[in-house]
Amino acid sequence: MTTEEHDMWDGLNIEYENAYQDNPFKKAMVAEVIRLLAPGSSVLDVGCGTGVPVAQTLAEAGMDVTGTDVAPKMIEHARKRVKGTFEVADMVNYEPKKSYDVIFIVYSQLGLEYAAFHSAVWKLVRSLRPNGILAIGQSPADDIPKDDPAWDSTHTYVEGYNLPFWGEPFATLMFTRQGQKSFLESIGLEIVYDTLDVFQPDNPKCHPEHQQYVVARQRGDQAVQKPLPLPVQRT
Repeated sequence: MTTEEHDMWDGLNIEYENAYQDNPFKKAMVAEVIRLLAPGSSVLDVGCGTGVPVAQTLAEAGMDVTGTDVAPKMIEHARKRVKGTFEVADMVNYEPKKSYDVIFIVYSQLGLEYAAFHSAVWKLVRSLRPNGILAIGQSPADDIPKDDPAWDSTHTYVEGYNLPFWGEPFATLMFTRQGQKSFLESIGLEIVYDTLDVFQPDNPKCHPEHQQYVVARQRGDQAVQKPLPLPVQRT
């Protein structure tokens, strides 16, 4: 993550929370995950922001919550208001310190290159316990023209695509709706929840967003595999 991107997230903190906290589609996904979990389950929220609403909802449901984010000010807010353990960390470099029943990656992969996201997911998913869950939120790439140079050769994802965010173009990683599900299935996970809706953040700078939320579950203790497609080796 560049210094400019880090400063952007750190500067938004509460303003970002106010714009996105009342998202019924995100809340519905969290509620579905809670329904699948036993009380006291161990949860990792990668890119937790201020902790509202995802980590907060999980903590209030009695889950053991760990949250990470690159923005120190967001982590400061989370520590003050949400029960759990929160630390400043980039998801690419973060090393899980224990195993988890569920890992959330909700819009925290946006600014990454595919190779970095692939590496991070492969590292994180190996910390899942048997029957563990991976929950992802993203803006799908289905409406992006097929001749756009941001597409990968398989037309599974785009990277570095300038998607409007907070009124400015933001270089974004996005899968197609099916591509996101196929990515998770290639790991050896089973899709148990998938929604696509349009959400309008509560801020005049923000455009309406197509949002996909996917929940995928490991089949018992079946071994996970590296996600597909594999990253292209750059020369």
